[in-house]
Amino acid sequence: MSESLGLVVPLYNEAERFGEYGKTLVAFVEQLPAGSELVFVDDGSDDVTCTLVEELIDESRSPRVRLLRRPHRGKGATVADGLREAGGDYRGFCDVDLSTPLDQLELVWHAAKRADVLAVGSRDLAGSHLIRSEGRVRELLGRTYNRLVQLMVVPGVVDTQCGAKIAAAEVWDAILPHCTEVGYAWDAEAIGVARALRIPVQEVPIDWRHDDRSKVRIVRDGAAMVRAILRIRHNVAAIPRPAPVDHGIFDADNAKLLSSADTDHWWFRSKAAFVSTALRRTGAGERASGWLVDAGGGSGGVTALLGWGVERSLLVEGNATLVEQAQHTHGLLGARARIDGIPLEDHSAEVVCLLDVIEHVEDPRPALREAARILEPGGRLIVNVPAHPWLWSAADEALGHVRRYTRASLRAELEAAGFEVVLLTHVFSWLVPPVWLKRHVAASGDAELGLDQTSPLIDTAAIVLTRLERAVVGHASLPFGTSVLAVARPSAR
Repeated sequence: MSESLGLVVPLYNEAERFGEYGKTLVAFVEQLPAGSELVFVDDGSDDVTCTLVEELIDESRSPRVRLLRRPHRGKGATVADGLREAGGDYRGFCDVDLSTPLDQLELVWHAAKRADVLAVGSRDLAGSHLIRSEGRVRELLGRTYNRLVQLMVVPGVVDTQCGAKIAAAEVWDAILPHCTEVGYAWDAEAIGVARALRIPVQEVPIDWRHDDRSKVRIVRDGAAMVRAILRIRHNVAAIPRPAPVDHGIFDADNAKLLSSADTDHWWFRSKAAFVSTALRRTGAGERASGWLVDAGGGSGGVTALLGWGVERSLLVEGNATLVEQAQHTHGLLGARARIDGIPLEDHSAEVVCLLDVIEHVEDPRPALREAARILEPGGRLIVNVPAHPWLWSAADEALGHVRRYTRASLRAELEAAGFEVVLLTHVFSWLVPPVWLKRHVAASGDAELGLDQTSPLIDTAAIVLTRLERAVVGHASLPFGTSVLAVARPSAR
């Protein structure tokens, strides 16, 4: 498959900003592979926007640039029309003010080319960087809206509104017929539709800058977007769900169950959210420019949710089928290897993750020392383990656990392996009572993994409680929870 891109740029009374960025957009598309094109879609402007576009097309004499005129309906309808009309093996859109710079748009496109996903730029991930942030009021209202959308429509997607989204033409062909919104809420609807169709949504951390000339009116448009949430929820719920894709039989039943739930189940999404929060807390002011290695990362669902660019994420897993699924479903780089024998050079990774891994081995120090070997000076190791030995049950045995950790015992292991602990906290504090009751009072004798414990109500409660707990973990440590989360750096030698 070739790699041409049809780039859609919606316009509405953009005479001022078009003059600044129009030529830059044309130059960008001109250097793309054959078959690429730039489609300006005018949403019924009543200024000279269309005249300026036509003048630029005449001046550039480029067959790759064209203008579509539409009556005024809203940004969502404008983008959707452009995506239907655009050519290219991949199609996407960006704002005319290039709030997502074009080099960052290429990162989103790169993610779309790695797997059959809807790749969306995100401003609120561990690897994101705000060149120029919005004002406090806009930022607060934007975050509030995103939390409502997460709660009601797309759990786990932290930024639905960034104006940079790219997917293969076939992916858009599946999504667009189900979209009905015409305004700014269209972005959230498109992501919700993708989720309903079992199309993975890959958030890509980007550099982003706010333009004070944004056309979004925070009161009027914000209220309209909030009112649209219930419509979107109803629309998405009515979409027939396709059957899950069968990726084959894994080496163990548990592996098959985990791989089928690694991005959909609330527990995996919450775990990824806690790890992402820890990355942001311990890397404040740092640019995420190096490699993230997720050792023992299973089928890659959590890895893909951590907020690190997929082009700089490596999954290391001993199960060949899980590695293949991580590559196919999430577009991750994968390597089949043991966690104590990672095929990387010394000091080559910025972050190493061992998430629910070392509790499976009698001696975790070989894996921890291997992480220390591949970490660059000042790099970070993220470890997550099950907590509280008194929570031990048959479920731990079914999962192959050797032990459950305390904060003190995890700290001791990390320090013995040559690390300095910079963050140590429990997470999932709200899960302690139900887990204890499930395992010790209402136990049925079956060693369940707990992945059967889900429903719309549980999902909603988990999102709310995770959000509240993340707010705490972003600034302080929690004294109890079903897991212990640690961030450590190699000790200076």
